[in-house]
Amino acid sequence: MKRCTNCFRYALGDPTFCNHCGRSFDVKICSRGHHNARGAQFCSDCGSADMSTPAPPAGFLFRLSDWMLRSVIVLTIAVVALSAVLGILYTVDWDAITPRLTLLVLMLGFLYWTTTLLPGPVKKIGKALGIKAMESVRNERKRK
Repeated sequence: MKRCTNCFRYALGDPTFCNHCGRSFDVKICSRGHHNARGAQFCSDCGSADMSTPAPPAGFLFRLSDWMLRSVIVLTIAVVALSAVLGILYTVDWDAITPRLTLLVLMLGFLYWTTTLLPGPVKKIGKALGIKAMESVRNERKRK
């Protein structure tokens, strides 16, 4: 998404020109579609003088408002995600699942420790088999 510095409207995707005022974003573009610097008088590829008019350069307030908008969106998503996670964690009966979680962590730790003791060639074979197994699972999902 791009915001035009001339008309201050947003355009979806990654457009070359503003949908509302027709100005190009940050570059001059010749009639053949070659991108040139903002200050160019002629196209560096074909020599054409028929160039687009770029939107004015972004000022401090424009960049500040863009940064603030992005920050507010990111913070809103973070707060919503954090509140959802905390809500789920609050509803869990920790006394009932703590022994099982402890056992699971101990088993995973033991498994990790035992795999570090394996010799290099055995690790490589295990890694290759694991990759093949994951590929077969992905292929099976694609078939369904």
